Amino acid sequence: MKELKAAIVGTGGAARLHAQAYARYAHTQATAVCSSDRMRAEAFAAQYHVRAYTSVEEMLQQERPDIVSVATLEWDHEAPVLQSLQAGAHVLCEKIMAHTLAVGRTMVAAAARAQRQLGVNYNYRSVPAHRLIKEQLDRGGFGAPALCSALTHAYLWPHMLDLLRFFFGDPVEVTGALVDDQALRPPVSVASARPWEYGDESPAEMLYHPSVAASAALRYAKPDFLVNIASSAFVPLEEHFWSFALFGRQSAINIYAATRMNLNGTATLGTLAKRIAALPPYSYPQSFDDSVAAFAESIWQGQPVPVTAEDGLAVLRLDAAITRAMQTGRTVPFAGR
Repeated sequence: MKELKAAIVGTGGAARLHAQAYARYAHTQATAVCSSDRMRAEAFAAQYHVRAYTSVEEMLQQERPDIVSVATLEWDHEAPVLQSLQAGAHVLCEKIMAHTLAVGRTMVAAAARAQRQLGVNYNYRSVPAHRLIKEQLDRGGFGAPALCSALTHAYLWPHMLDLLRFFFGDPVEVTGALVDDQALRPPVSVASARPWEYGDESPAEMLYHPSVAASAALRYAKPDFLVNIASSAFVPLEEHFWSFALFGRQSAINIYAATRMNLNGTATLGTLAKRIAALPPYSYPQSFDDSVAAFAESIWQGQPVPVTAEDGLAVLRLDAAITRAMQTGRTVPFAGR
């Protein structure tokens, strides 16, 4: 079987991590990059030995890639995702999948029509500590969950929503509270320094990045348990991506202060903590290596991708439900997909 040809839309930090991951994975070869900024595209192309384009359409016609990574800013995901699917490529889209629910639904429908796979790069599912916790949950090692409590920097809010779905599935209802000051809202990414663009919706459809403080409670059923998540732009990012504690009826785990250099964090409580504490440090770039490789391996093997478009849309829907609860002060039912 021939190598998978990969193309990348975007030239920022995430795009570079995708390029490095494709170079390390045995069955992919990155061949092209596209950016509206010709100088950035050419610089990226020279660094990663690929061809530069300023038109997604031209890149797709000339390169005919098997896989396209879309690693632009969130409100620029829609067009290249739809164009790539229509051209017959499988697509790995950076989180969050779309900046509105309507666009997210359009993407899911487009992938189904094209009979191509659309994945979303929630790379923190690849963290070894998280995979061990997921395995322990699946085999009932914690007993029935009772309580999970998480604290994140604002940038990790959507990631934690995905991680909670990875661990527990979808809640049945959500509540929330918000202390907001748009002047204190972090930029959409550290590198871009650009403010988040909501589009035309008012009030905002999704929270995405909290400013001063956000808090949500998620209630699960069968078994009945609660998850609390709190987030703020004032959590010191480089010292604390997230912490969370999971208390089951038989055992527990506490993960404290995951950082860019070690996403496993510091583990305490319960028997699993010793196994996690023995893991080597696992860095932010490593999480991209593994999540991009897992997507490519699924395409190579003809298997479903690890994080699907439906998963990506479910995170948008969960964020929107929490945001609605914050805006109304009411409990909002959540029906999953």
